[in-house]
Amino acid sequence: MKKILSLILCCLFVLGLAACEKFDANYGKSSAKQELEDTNTKTESKKIKIPEIKSDDSVMPTYIDISLYDEENYADIYLGEDFKYKITYDGSALSVPSSYKNITKEGWSLVPSDEYNEDSQILAGKTLTVDFLNEYEKTITAVFYNDKKSSVSLKKCPIVKFIIKENNLLSAESQYGQFWVNGVSNVSVITDIIECLGSPSHFYCVSENKYYLDWFITESDRRSGITVYVDTLEDHIDSIEISYY
Repeated sequence: MKKILSLILCCLFVLGLAACEKFDANYGKSSAKQELEDTNTKTESKKIKIPEIKSDDSVMPTYIDISLYDEENYADIYLGEDFKYKITYDGSALSVPSSYKNITKEGWSLVPSDEYNEDSQILAGKTLTVDFLNEYEKTITAVFYNDKKSSVSLKKCPIVKFIIKENNLLSAESQYGQFWVNGVSNVSVITDIIECLGSPSHFYCVSENKYYLDWFITESDRRSGITVYVDTLEDHIDSIEISYY
């Protein structure tokens, strides 16, 4: 009986303590201070500008800041009007724009063809692509451009582009030679190219592992610049083009 009475008294004591606690009228509600803090946090988060990743390419982010490029993989990055070409190809010092006189002086001869010769006429505003050969039987492709208002012979038109169609490291019997273009050479990997030239103005995926990267000289003329074709899987250069119109 005494045990039961003691148990009842203990229960009454606990209930009495609970009855003395003041009820929190704000239970389950955010205080004004908390709401203000939440509002300030949201305002601050709006001030943080998250870079917009515009290109959906999955390979190039390994090498460049993809947020600089739009949906078509173009960026406002240029070599600049003061950029100068420094080109060595198979022992010859070349540059663009160039001329028929300059390239023949370097020991290159026009490859005989039924389609063209040094007196071939190029229509106004048109181009003609031809091959040259040196004493070592190495080839380089040149593009002549007629910037006049009437037809002009090939030998009087400027060379606006050189094309080295193949990296000779990829084939022991290649008809193409060693190249060096502003620090980029046959043995350059993709990170070497970007270190020498900076981030490209444009990149395009040709196939699963094949890309070409463009470095434009200025925004006003996207024909002028350097184009490097690369294999991202093997991490090497396939070919290179140098142009200045």
